Amino acid sequence: MKYLTILSWLFIFPSVLIAQNADERPNTLVQSSAENMMTFSKLKYSAFSFFVKDLKTGEVLADYNKNMSLPSASTMKLVTTASAFQLLGSGYRFETKIMYSGEIDSTGTLNGDLYIIGGGDPTLGSKYFTKYGEERDFLYEWADSVKAKGIKKINGHVIADGSLYKYQGMPSGWVWGDMGNYYGAGPAGLTIFDNMCIYHFKTGASEGDSTELTCITPHIPGIQVVNNVTSANSSKDNAYVYGAPWSYEWFVEGSIPKQKDDFEVKASIPDPELVMGLEFDYALEQSGIDVAYKVFTMRELNKHIPFEKPELKEIHVHKSPYLSTIINVTNQQSINLFAEHILCQISVERSGYGSTYNGALICMNYWSNKIGAADLNMTDGSGLSRSNSVSARFLVEMLGYMYKSGNGDRLETSMALAGKRGTMASMCKGTVASGRVYGKSGTMTRVKSYAGYVHTKSGRRLGYAMIMNNYTCSNYQMRNYFEGLMKNMANY
Repeated sequence: MKYLTILSWLFIFPSVLIAQNADERPNTLVQSSAENMMTFSKLKYSAFSFFVKDLKTGEVLADYNKNMSLPSASTMKLVTTASAFQLLGSGYRFETKIMYSGEIDSTGTLNGDLYIIGGGDPTLGSKYFTKYGEERDFLYEWADSVKAKGIKKINGHVIADGSLYKYQGMPSGWVWGDMGNYYGAGPAGLTIFDNMCIYHFKTGASEGDSTELTCITPHIPGIQVVNNVTSANSSKDNAYVYGAPWSYEWFVEGSIPKQKDDFEVKASIPDPELVMGLEFDYALEQSGIDVAYKVFTMRELNKHIPFEKPELKEIHVHKSPYLSTIINVTNQQSINLFAEHILCQISVERSGYGSTYNGALICMNYWSNKIGAADLNMTDGSGLSRSNSVSARFLVEMLGYMYKSGNGDRLETSMALAGKRGTMASMCKGTVASGRVYGKSGTMTRVKSYAGYVHTKSGRRLGYAMIMNNYTCSNYQMRNYFEGLMKNMANY
């Protein structure tokens, strides 16, 4: 590889020296490898923010535009989950309540309505917290609690109340191409099955053949899907679903493998509150409890005039796993929905209602008072919005603050680990960085980022963040570039 002269650096890459004079830059292999990486032609017009610091001594190992605030994709989940550890506590649990109005007569008939009061729990029926085939077990446990109350028949409705999050639909900045797909499922006061449904397709024998959408699970009454998916000579799912919250006109484009009798494409549920009500109504029926009238949602009841809830009595309280357990899944598997619920729940506990916007303001204000947050612009909890931006400096200072707090080890435990687990399991295998570099990854079109902790070979504990925008190489190549930085950090 040819090395550029100092004059060439000044002429071609003057931005390298804008933020920091040459004699002030850290003189380490980590710093020089970052600078050398930016000479690659595919990164020539990219924006890069990189910062590495020894968390014990405060020594800066690398600084390349550390204050540059950039979209970082899912690395934003670190801000959400760190904030939740500090503001909610690792032992926090979401609660969903089964309640009723009216009275239970001597025959076991409830002359009133049965309510599901959502508390924002994202784990209800989640594939990350239940075994396959057991996703509905919690609904039958709820039905058993209704029977234990002496209720044999309901002369009323099942009412699903997911109003805690104020029906915001999607966080600001989410794009049309994301929100219909499973990873673009928005937060709701009542969430079920990861707010995800499955489109089942039968594909043709040859490339270009049309496909048949045979069914959707769980059942979503009234939904109409325009199917423009074709069969392909490929093993990949290249189908994309388009639709909006509470809309029942959806369409799906792209291609899926040919010669499949039941190929599954994952999509978001347009109205999780309604699906929760319908699923519970069915569980009650299967448990021998007849419900006289149709399911209602609180959103429906509030459409025309404000609905005033009658006095309610409690039957059962369902508690989620501990927040620390949910955060582990959120960061290691990069689950957007969980991150959004965590952010909304911060708003609930501080303001009495769930809101992405309000939760983000609370987080930014919290960190502004701790480490300064002028370089943090937060519009959602997951990083799916391109309106988010953050600098490497902020992420490292936040990681340092957490390291000194009682929650630093918990945050580290929640991260992926190079060569071992989560979204970084395939990285740095067989190298010094394997098992030493903890992190949260972030990826979207022309955005790649990592941030976390490093346990170096010499026993140092580092905080690091690297964010690259607008590169022209593949995501795979960009990951390889960053792996080089990780190896040098681990070897320090």
